[in-house]
Amino acid sequence: MKSVDLNNIDQILGVAVFDPMGLPRDYFITPQHKDTEWVQLVFQSLGLQQLIASTMALPVVGHTMIRTKIGNIVIVCCESGYIAVLLKRALPQERPQIDSDWVAWLCDFEAMVVRTHANFKAV
Repeated sequence: MKSVDLNNIDQILGVAVFDPMGLPRDYFITPQHKDTEWVQLVFQSLGLQQLIASTMALPVVGHTMIRTKIGNIVIVCCESGYIAVLLKRALPQERPQIDSDWVAWLCDFEAMVVRTHANFKAV
């Protein structure tokens, strides 16, 4: 899966938006996957990341990926907080390639696409 292919909205099963402190703001589901349990993993990951970064004086991580049975969760640090997307995975070993262009696209994706696209429903 190349980052340029991720512009295919059908690959995105869910989107979650978090504030700069890692607290959940908005969740969006799709007709293909109406479950939001994966958001709990993101919340825990962001909390752990914040704890480690503050304790060890480490810089903020630009992006993180979590593999699940359902798909890959990609968490990206944006100017306004964090955005997490649940991506459909066709093969068990499949992993998205994250690059700076894709991160920029994802940071704009929530404001420009998710809130207006018929495939996403706020929960």
